[in-house]
Amino acid sequence: MNLYHQLIENPLFFKWIYHNSPEINDYWEHFLREHPEDAAVIREFKAGFEQHLQYDEHQLSEKEKKDLAIRILKKIEQVDNKKKYIKVIRLTMRYAAIAILFLMVGSAVTWYFLEDTISNRYASFPAPQNLNIQEPTLIIDDQQEVALNKGKSELEYSDEGKIIIDKKQVIEDDVANEVKMNTLVIPYGNHSTITLSDGTKVWLNAGSRLIYPSRFLDKNREVMLLGEAFFEVSKMEDKPFTVKTPDIEVHVLGTKFNVSAYPDENVAHTVLTEGSVEISHKSQGVFDRNIVLIPGQLAAYNKQNSSTNIYDVETEYFTSWKEGYLTFTNSDLNRVVKKLERYYNIHMRYDDPLDGSLRISGKLDISKDQDVVFEYMNSLTGLNFEKINERNYLIK
Repeated sequence: MNLYHQLIENPLFFKWIYHNSPEINDYWEHFLREHPEDAAVIREFKAGFEQHLQYDEHQLSEKEKKDLAIRILKKIEQVDNKKKYIKVIRLTMRYAAIAILFLMVGSAVTWYFLEDTISNRYASFPAPQNLNIQEPTLIIDDQQEVALNKGKSELEYSDEGKIIIDKKQVIEDDVANEVKMNTLVIPYGNHSTITLSDGTKVWLNAGSRLIYPSRFLDKNREVMLLGEAFFEVSKMEDKPFTVKTPDIEVHVLGTKFNVSAYPDENVAHTVLTEGSVEISHKSQGVFDRNIVLIPGQLAAYNKQNSSTNIYDVETEYFTSWKEGYLTFTNSDLNRVVKKLERYYNIHMRYDDPLDGSLRISGKLDISKDQDVVFEYMNSLTGLNFEKINERNYLIK
């Protein structure tokens, strides 16, 4: 469900428009501050209703409100499509200008170099649906599958080409100079750490996949991420390190940062804790500048409008998961519940959907037993997290 449909299904959104009060307004203003990456989209959607209210003052039923929302959404999509069309035309003209320039100077070598760079940069990302794996698994060169421990696992690539799993199981790699593309699959309810052949350490969160070479023999070190991971990159001046996701790329030499790029979320986050990173996104043109972060900054890339915003943040809130706990301050319960669903591979539903807007602060030790964590959630929220079965909870 995308952001627009989440708003349509949220009764507080319609109250904000049709029956506003200081309390409702404070809630949404706080929500926009907490979700700055969605603020422009939400305000634009709300403005569509306000424009309609200027000309139609009759009382709308709930069905009429939703029907109006769908009409406004279609209008916004039409405008967005027009903007994208104009952007494509402009980019085409830019590329045409470049081509003419190359023809004028007769630089066939330069054109070959640029074409090669673009093709590598926008290489297709492996489709996640092709990996229908429900258990923690290491896939070696698309041929061999190695089952990993459930819950937590650890992998390390040694200098001799061996793969050491949980410090006891050893997989031999007979061909020392052969590069194999491996995939680490960590489903919901699990997490893993992996030390790559260059010494880079990666913490992989629940519901994530990391695609990487067994060795970095080229001039660039590149890995692909679907989900969330924290990277502690070994510094190599002559070999920059790149994390590719379906929407953004993060380029570094040696640093520590967190990337969250789940396919079911509208925003991809990059948080820098140490060093410096440079971020690009797949839809930008040749003349668009990359974004450079400094420690303590977050870059939020909005997949819907291809925009990136930068914020100063407390990095602990975005990286503490790798230490086994979640930290949150005045966060809405929905956001915390989503993280718990991924971490424990469970599903939670509300008896009253409005409870999802509850603001809470605290620190959850998710390394403890699941029942202990939900007992703490009961006392923290004043709600009851009732266990229906092993995979389902009811919040009431």
